[in-house]
Amino acid sequence: MSFPLRLRLALLCASALGMSVSHAASPHAVPSLSLEEAAALATTHAHDAENTRGAVEAAVQMAVAAGQLPDPVLKVGLNNVPTDGPDKFSLTRESMTMRSVSVMQEFTRSDKRRARAARFEAEAASADAQRMVGMTNVQRSAVAAWIDRWYAERAAALLASHEQPLSLTLEAANAAYRSGRGTRADVLSAQFEVQKLRDRENENQAALDTANVNLTRWIGTDASRPLGDPPALTVPDRVAQLARSHFDGVPEVAAAQRDVALAESEIRVADEARKPDVSLELMYSQRGSAYSNLASINVSIPLPWDRANRQDREVAARLAQATAARAKAEMIRRDTDAVVGARLAELRRNLERLKRYDDATLPLTNAQAEAALTAYRANAGSLQAVADANHRVIDTSLERLSLEQRTTRLWAELTFLTPLPTAQTEPANKDLP
Repeated sequence: MSFPLRLRLALLCASALGMSVSHAASPHAVPSLSLEEAAALATTHAHDAENTRGAVEAAVQMAVAAGQLPDPVLKVGLNNVPTDGPDKFSLTRESMTMRSVSVMQEFTRSDKRRARAARFEAEAASADAQRMVGMTNVQRSAVAAWIDRWYAERAAALLASHEQPLSLTLEAANAAYRSGRGTRADVLSAQFEVQKLRDRENENQAALDTANVNLTRWIGTDASRPLGDPPALTVPDRVAQLARSHFDGVPEVAAAQRDVALAESEIRVADEARKPDVSLELMYSQRGSAYSNLASINVSIPLPWDRANRQDREVAARLAQATAARAKAEMIRRDTDAVVGARLAELRRNLERLKRYDDATLPLTNAQAEAALTAYRANAGSLQAVADANHRVIDTSLERLSLEQRTTRLWAELTFLTPLPTAQTEPANKDLP
């Protein structure tokens, strides 16, 4: 086989692989790791996010405790003991000397207890919403690492497919130079292209190593498994459903709404605190044998004499906090709406661009490479033109792959606005609203 024919076949094989590399699949002995499985495994390994279940459970337990009456208070006293005179330190000869025991109970109003319990229930719901935000972020991070690795592997395969054509181009440049047909500039240019390809391979290997490290961080040893096929790039149907509900199902929006509910429960607690509770005390006093024993009933009622500067101030503070929480929730909702809208528009544009790459751009660069090679074989073109055309094939293929990677990440960001349902994404407490 003549050398130009070998070069032509290598260039054609490289360009064909460049178009189909994103769809290639190799058989593996172990099961492949899909993107959805990576997200599920990430929640299983999300120990930090799982620890927030403790905050939920703590608030639930406090809600039960807050709904109960305070513990009764037992008092034991020794009253009116004489300290001088003939009855000094006697416990029986002075009629006013008493040994007393009493039990006092504060009867906290039921509305106040319910408000306090509701406050801790709201705190539990807020903690669980924050746990869901953490779980969603874990899944998003694992999915992003999966995507980065998949496309780094595809880029590595694409670059490897051009090693032989560039080596053959360099060999041809050297042969032409030795025969007097080519120039030293052609040789140097071919050497430069080979070195540039190796640099790209090194850069891509660094990206692949980083993606592997990140994927291992989120899913553990399963990151060593080969990756499955990438997802189909379409506009997720779930986005339209979330938009109709004003993104209430998005964890960040739901968490902000839970914070509003918590702030409003604080208002109810502060408002109920303005109303005093009654305490009842039953006391039995024993005196000397010559005197009658005594029983007493005492009722205590706090006197909020400076309500304007104490209780009312606390209510005003809680109202301000609730206003701030509502403003923050509205801002998060608006930001989510804007970000989702922008990503949807970018996703649609990228899908159109990918189609244009496949239908026109890549076929044109491949045709240019073949035309340059044909001209070179007919002594109507230079080897430099062949190298330049092959360089454009590599650049265009990598650009197309990079665009597909960005588009896949956009798809993932929209798809994982809400977490993939797993056992870990269930509410930490089934009784939470």
